[in-house]
Amino acid sequence: MIAMTINLDGDNAWPDLRDKPFIHLGNAAPPIQVAVIDRGMASGRPSVAIRLDLPDGQTVVAETTARLFVSAARGIEARYPNLFDGD
Repeated sequence: MIAMTINLDGDNAWPDLRDKPFIHLGNAAPPIQVAVIDRGMASGRPSVAIRLDLPDGQTVVAETTARLFVSAARGIEARYPNLFDGD
């Protein structure tokens, strides 16, 4: 299972990409797809698969634990407690 790092201060989070080409999926890209896989872990716990469709027709699917995915969401919510205010 792929580990996941959570950086709640995303400005300049990946300086190693500064001088490398990379694919940036902007607003015109297909939606990012997320699927929860029941019992996707060897332990029987759920996992989460994230699908990115690239401009060249290739597809990237990355899988992580549901715990890590939810921990990332909780961290964002803790950093921005008013995230949903005014909607």
